[in-house]
Amino acid sequence: MTPENIPGLESNWFGGFGLLIGFLIFMSAFYPSSWRYLILVGIVGKIISFSWFFLEFIPILGWNKRTIFHLAFNELLWLIPLSIIYLRAIKVHAYLKTLPEEK
Repeated sequence: MTPENIPGLESNWFGGFGLLIGFLIFMSAFYPSSWRYLILVGIVGKIISFSWFFLEFIPILGWNKRTIFHLAFNELLWLIPLSIIYLRAIKVHAYLKTLPEEK
């Protein structure tokens, strides 16, 4: 991971994109049934981050413990809880629609 070998690497863009997606996921945690679209944005963002890292950074950095760890834990592992939360938020939203409205 020597900086002189990767002059065109846009890691600031990748990090900024990751922070934005993380912030959206954080905001959606407060009330997931009404912010389910933010959870979906988080899922799509994680898939984009995985693809971006895989296509842009892996050819430069190569496969090693750090890159495998990053892809496995920072990108793919987060898809499991996000997907579960999204599916539950959809179920809660559907359940709330079946309740009678209060007057």
